[in-house]
Amino acid sequence: MAARVVETHAPLREDPAAMTLLERRTLSSLTLAAAFLCGCASTDPLGSKSEVDMLVRRGEYARAVEVAQAEVARRPNDPAARENWRLASVAFLLEEGRALSFQRKDTEALVKFQAACEIGPDVPQTIEWREAQLDKLADQWVLTAIDWHAKDELARASECYEKALEYRPDDSRAKNGLGRVLVQLNYRRGMGEKYYQSGLEALSDYWLDQASHHFSATGKYDTENARAERRRAQSDTLRADDRVLQAAEFEAAGQYAAARNEYRLATLFDPEHKVGLEGLERTRKETQAAELLAESERRIVRRQFDLAIKALEQGEALTVGQKEAFASEREHLHVARLQVDYEAARAMEVDHQYEPAIAAYSAILEVAPQGFFLDAIARRDTLNDLVAKAIAAYDRAQLEQDPAAKQRLLEQVLLVHPEFRDASAQLEALRAPASPSAPTTDAPATDEPATDEPRDL
Repeated sequence: MAARVVETHAPLREDPAAMTLLERRTLSSLTLAAAFLCGCASTDPLGSKSEVDMLVRRGEYARAVEVAQAEVARRPNDPAARENWRLASVAFLLEEGRALSFQRKDTEALVKFQAACEIGPDVPQTIEWREAQLDKLADQWVLTAIDWHAKDELARASECYEKALEYRPDDSRAKNGLGRVLVQLNYRRGMGEKYYQSGLEALSDYWLDQASHHFSATGKYDTENARAERRRAQSDTLRADDRVLQAAEFEAAGQYAAARNEYRLATLFDPEHKVGLEGLERTRKETQAAELLAESERRIVRRQFDLAIKALEQGEALTVGQKEAFASEREHLHVARLQVDYEAARAMEVDHQYEPAIAAYSAILEVAPQGFFLDAIARRDTLNDLVAKAIAAYDRAQLEQDPAAKQRLLEQVLLVHPEFRDASAQLEALRAPASPSAPTTDAPATDEPATDEPRDL
């Protein structure tokens, strides 16, 4: 009979080698329990094996309970029927507990085994199963406690050791571990009080960084010290106030990046510090505006004036404290543009394009600050004078009939205005050599004999 019962339970776990020690132990216990039940059921007073006995041997425990209960209903005064029902119920509870244990539902499994013990305290296997499950749960909590203990989570380790002792009050591992944890907790409470006192001394001397450190250390050693947490928050708020004051000085000096960093530190110390949060947002915008101002300067140096204007407009929309700097930068941009126009006018002047140069200088002076820019006025007036002189000499040359006199006038024109109208072409025409057929009248008659010797000047 026992061999058959083992066979009915084997399919629940295909690989017996994969079972834990507890599972192998409990499986053996359940096999003996089933054998015991079958043995009891075989002593049926009717002289034949009952249906309950057959169902138990096949592992159909739920059905066996139903049949046994039906027999009790038919024969309520029959002790054998009531015993069959009791033992079938024990087998059913053991089977349920075993299945839950294999599924790692150990607390639920223990409930089943305890119920089996209450129904069948005279069945040794129920006691073995319950004790095995208690060992398993105690082992689990001890291992969990050891893990928390290794991570220095003493409060959690203490809870787990105490939980293990609920299942096995005599577990030496849990007792020893809990003792070590309590010693450490007491030591840390003492250290926490020491750090707390040091924090109070530092706070009274306004050493805020040290005070915050000591109060934080107090919380590490004594997690239940609410006073230390309040004092730490107080010291952090004071630290935030100090940072805000330093930030305000930087901000007033126009050092927005430094101010922003101080405001940021203030909000790290006290995340709800109102002045710190407002200052952080304000200096963030000012820092961004300052970066755009610097970008505009770089664009101006590269003469990328359109990009410079764009950067200025973006920065002006952000800033409140740098309005004057942006206004000055706009003037710088205007002067840089005038400088480009001035250089263009100078190039025209060097190229003897006096009339376009005069127009360029005049355009510069119309938009120049205070009506002047470098020596644009002097250069424009000088060019106007040269053009006027060139016009006067040119007009006289056009009326002159004497070629020599006309040539002199045209030379005067080109002297003051090298590319004035067609003066150069007219002068070239006057300087062209005479035709060979034309009589020579330029050489005056002389009575001196011809000679190759040079004359004294």
